[in-house]
Amino acid sequence: MSLAALLVGLGLLAVVLWFVLRPLMQTPRSAALPLDRQRERALAYYERVLTNIRDLDEDHATGKIDEASYQQQRELWASRGVQILKMLDTLDHEQPLVSDRQADDATIDAAIEDAVQQAETTRTQQQTLSAT
Repeated sequence: MSLAALLVGLGLLAVVLWFVLRPLMQTPRSAALPLDRQRERALAYYERVLTNIRDLDEDHATGKIDEASYQQQRELWASRGVQILKMLDTLDHEQPLVSDRQADDATIDAAIEDAVQQAETTRTQQQTLSAT
């Protein structure tokens, strides 16, 4: 066997080992910091809110939805967007929504939804009180 063939073989072996061992040496995504996972889930929820508002605007523009329903739904989604932005601000100040470090995505999503629902209920009650 020649020296050139030996070097090529060693080079190929090194490349194959690198591809095989690289995923094993990286930290898994689920091991990310709990606050980062919560922030990531809140951003995903915010993206859903923006998508729903865009879809709602498109449906209104094409006449698929009446004005009263459009205004009501748009106000609801805009309120949710505001609440998520406030939540993201809270997360930026290192205050987690879920204190369990091992919380899964479903638990985090449920905590986000609960916080948004609670904020909407509070806002509705305040509007009712100010209207009377």
